[in-house]
Amino acid sequence: MMNPIIFPDYELEDYDIDLTPTQYTADTDWDFKKQTFGIKPLTFVSDNDNVEFLQQDYALAFNGNKFVVTKKIKELLEDGLYGSQFFPAVIQDENNNSVEGLWALNTFQRLDCVDFKRSQYFMPGDGTTEIDGFAIRPHMSNYRFREDVFDAIPESERLIFQVGNTTTGEIFFHQKVVDLFKKHDVKGIRFFKASEYHVGDQFSRF
Repeated sequence: MMNPIIFPDYELEDYDIDLTPTQYTADTDWDFKKQTFGIKPLTFVSDNDNVEFLQQDYALAFNGNKFVVTKKIKELLEDGLYGSQFFPAVIQDENNNSVEGLWALNTFQRLDCVDFKRSQYFMPGDGTTEIDGFAIRPHMSNYRFREDVFDAIPESERLIFQVGNTTTGEIFFHQKVVDLFKKHDVKGIRFFKASEYHVGDQFSRF
């Protein structure tokens, strides 16, 4: 089955889906470090004047390529996560009104599954592979995946994963998840077939 890449829908006019993490949330390293249940929820500020859109059963908002979802979406997805978990979250608007009972995708392990022999990507032309001891990772233009990596993991355990060994670490959904989002008319998210995606497509109009 296909594994589409996901991005925020920048053409959505109903409301703004961008989130800014509070300093507390940023300090937890929630986007790459596993969180411990029992601590206070992650908190974000919405760019909207209000957060009424999150009162829907099936709604989400983005911080970069990570997202926060309603309880109904979390229940649809939580059994298919690879290297991640949903962690309690609260979103506030600019007037300090808030919506509780939300769930942020907390990723802590990436899936190194890119087939670099068949993918297109950018690396320094001079052959440099690290700077000051830090590895330079490929900046992807499009993706092809290693089937042997997928075959070693039950499909039901990798319906959502964050790709490893790249600069941006995009998140991919299995087609089954895409179908669920379309079934429930979830707004604010765009899907691109990994085999057809090229960098920048997420900013193009439909």
